[in-house]
Amino acid sequence: MARALISVSEDGFTYLTLNGATSRYSDTGQAMTYLGDYARETATSLPVTIDDGNQEVEVLLDETGKIAPASSSSSSSSSPATEDASEDEATTASAMDSAAAEAETAGHGDEAETAGYGDEAGTEAGSAEDYPLGTPFSGPAASAPAVKKKRVRKHPRQSRPQRLKKITVPGLVLIGIAILMIGAFVIPNIVPVGSQDSPQTIESDEQINPASELSVETTEDVVPGFENSPTWETKIPKDASVTASDRGVLVVDEGKLQVLDAKTGKTRYEGKTREAPTFAVDTIIDGKPALLWQSGNTAEALIDGEEEPHTYELPEDARITSAGKSVLVKSGNQLSTFGSDGLVDVPTPEPGSTPMAIENDELFSSDWNGPVKAKNIESGEERSIDLEAPSDGLQIIKWVSTGHGKAITLWGEQGASTNSGHRIQLVVHSLEDGSILSTVTTTTDIVGEMSWVRGQGGKRAYIGPYLFNLETGLLLMDTSSKDIHLSEPRGTIVPCTVDNDDSCLLAGKHAYRTDTNLLALTDDGNNAIVDGSDSTIRAYAKKSEKSEK
Repeated sequence: MARALISVSEDGFTYLTLNGATSRYSDTGQAMTYLGDYARETATSLPVTIDDGNQEVEVLLDETGKIAPASSSSSSSSSPATEDASEDEATTASAMDSAAAEAETAGHGDEAETAGYGDEAGTEAGSAEDYPLGTPFSGPAASAPAVKKKRVRKHPRQSRPQRLKKITVPGLVLIGIAILMIGAFVIPNIVPVGSQDSPQTIESDEQINPASELSVETTEDVVPGFENSPTWETKIPKDASVTASDRGVLVVDEGKLQVLDAKTGKTRYEGKTREAPTFAVDTIIDGKPALLWQSGNTAEALIDGEEEPHTYELPEDARITSAGKSVLVKSGNQLSTFGSDGLVDVPTPEPGSTPMAIENDELFSSDWNGPVKAKNIESGEERSIDLEAPSDGLQIIKWVSTGHGKAITLWGEQGASTNSGHRIQLVVHSLEDGSILSTVTTTTDIVGEMSWVRGQGGKRAYIGPYLFNLETGLLLMDTSSKDIHLSEPRGTIVPCTVDNDDSCLLAGKHAYRTDTNLLALTDDGNNAIVDGSDSTIRAYAKKSEKSEK
C-alpha cells in the first residue's frame, strides 16, 4: 500500500512525498486535496503522515478520498517545543476525527460557506473572521496562506526538509474539511510524473517573452516631456510625508495634516491627525471624486467641491482596498463602502465566493473557477461574466486582481501552480463581457507570486517586468532584458531603477536616468507634481508640441 508524507517547511511551503516523488504545494490543504483525488482515482485507501518536525499525525484517506478516523500520533523529538506539542497530541487526533465526522455529515452548502467566509486550510488560529485573500484584497482565495517570495527550485527536493514549523490544531482540523470542499478549491486531475500531459518545465532564468524596444537615456528635464519652470511651488516641513493625486497633495507633519490643491498649490484643507495616514487614494463617493485617507480606525474623505472632509469610524480590524474605483471595506464577513452620509452596507456574495472590488455600484466577486459575478449593491441585480480561456486545456491557477474594468488571472495546465516553474499565461480580461484583452506567455518564476500594482491616475499597471495600459489592458513593455525594475506608476510615467539601482523614470520606450521624485501626474497628464530635495513641492506643465520639436 502506498503511503504519503506531508511536511511543512519554515519557508511556508508544504512538501508531499508519494510513490518516491516529492512535490511542493502552497499549504497542507492543497496537498491533502491532491491526495484525496489520488485516492479516488486509484480507488485505494491511503495512509498519510503529517509531520511538523516535533510530532507526527496519522490520518487515513479511504477510497472515496474522505478522511477515515485517525490512528495515532507520535513524538519525533525531545526538544522543548516537543513538550508543548505533546500536550496537544490527543486534542489534535480527536480534532481530526471530529472534523472528518462533521464534514461527512454536513451538506456541501455548509462546506462552501466555511470555504468562502471562514478559515483557510493551513492558516493560523484567529483568522476565522477574515475573508481569505490571494493577493491583498484583489482576488479570490487560493487555499494558501501568505508566504515569503522565493525562487523555485529547478529540481524537486528528494528528502524531507529539516527545518519545519509547527502545524496548529485548527490547521489540522481544516485539513479534514479541505478534502470535502468543492465550492472554493480546484481539485486537479492526477497527471503522472513524466507523462506527455505533464506541464512543460521552464528553467528559472529563461525568459519567454522577447524583449521590447527600450532604451536607457539621460535627460536635462526635471520630468521627461515637461517644462523646467514650475507653474507653482510650495514649501513644506523638512520631515513631512507627502502623497499626491489628482484630488490633491496630502502633507502630514507631526500631527498636522494639509491638503494642497493640485492645480494651484494653495491650501485646500488644514486639520489634525492623531496618527500618520496609512492609506490614501482617489476614489468615487456617491458619484463624486474624492480624496480619502485612513489613520488608525478612522477614515476621512474630502469630496470635490467641499471644504471639510467627511469622517468615518471604521469597524474593528477593518481592511480597505482600492482595487476598484470605489473603496471596499472588509471586517470579518461584513462588507461596506463609503457614502457621503457614512459607511454603506454592501450585501455579501454567495458562500464560496470572495469579494474583490466595487465600481460603478457593482460588487465583483468569484469563486476559484469563476465566472465573475457583478452584483448591483443598490438594486440587487446580478450579471455573470464568463472569462474567455486563453487556450484549450488551461485552467485558472491564480486570481491576481480585479478592478478598473479588468480581471487579471494566471492560467496553466493541470498540475501547474504559482511556484512550480511552469509555462503559464498571464491574461487580462474585460469585465464587460469576459473577453481577452491581452495575454503574455511567461513562467511562474517571473510572475507567479508577484502583485498587480495599479498606478496613480488609473493609467498604468505592472506585474513583475510587464507594464500594461490599464485603460486598454494591452501590454506596453517587457523591461526584463534591460534590468529595469518598475515601481508604482504616476500617470503614464513610471518610476524605476536601472543597472546598479540608479533611479530612472520610464516614459514611452525610454528610461531616463534622473533623481527626480515624481509624486503624480494630474489634470489628465498635463501637470507633473514633484517633491524637491529642498523640501519644496513644485508643479510643471507638459511641453507643447511646438516646444518638443
